[in-house]
Amino acid sequence: MKTCSSKKADGTPCLAHAAHGSRFCFFHDPAKHEAVREAGRAGGSQGKLTVLPQGTPEVPLASVADVTRLLAMTINQVRRGEIDPKPATTIGYLAGLLLKSIEQGAFEDRLAALEATVAKTAKAAAPQGLAAVFSRPGGSPR
Repeated sequence: MKTCSSKKADGTPCLAHAAHGSRFCFFHDPAKHEAVREAGRAGGSQGKLTVLPQGTPEVPLASVADVTRLLAMTINQVRRGEIDPKPATTIGYLAGLLLKSIEQGAFEDRLAALEATVAKTAKAAAPQGLAAVFSRPGGSPR
């Protein structure tokens, strides 16, 4: 396959494949000047950051119920075409991470409460020995 006959801005030869029936690649073909400009404009509009509209209200995110409300609201906004699916996907992903964090916090709180109960029980039983805590009347362990 032939390479483009044009030179780049730095003077080195263009190494792109020439278009079928032409000595030039798509970008250097003088007959395709307007198409190259249009492709540049279209390409420039892709990849732009898609954001929620300015003034989008903050929502509380302190509980599982708050996060669930946000997800329901986002799903409905996507369905109505009010927001682009791209930021909605990001919201869904981050909401999942937040839910895991909330669940981990609740687990840690429960664990701390259990550890405190065990420590309190052990401290109360220390003068009598652990056998007093774990034995039944009659001397057999539970």
